[in-house]
Amino acid sequence: MKKGMKQWGAAAAVLALAGCTGLGGRPGAPGASAPPATCDAAAAQFAVGQSFGPALERDVRARSGASIVRWLSPGQAVTMEFNPARLNLTLDARSRITKVACG
Repeated sequence: MKKGMKQWGAAAAVLALAGCTGLGGRPGAPGASAPPATCDAAAAQFAVGQSFGPALERDVRARSGASIVRWLSPGQAVTMEFNPARLNLTLDARSRITKVACG
């Protein structure tokens, strides 16, 4: 029975380590993922004081280079993980943008 358990343990270790290997593709090769987008909050500062809406969201996304735009309403619970491709727009009670930041 000990021999069988050793074989199962070895098989489990091989499977676990196999999950750590990459696909072996070259960066930029077909099927390779693109580099992550980055956010430039300075390019979106023009939005401070404006009312938030779909057209403004598209504009700040395009100008900042962010792939994600998150708007934060007063009192809203938010996650704290940092995402360099995300633009955060802090809104006041009238849905006007009071702060622009990446993360």
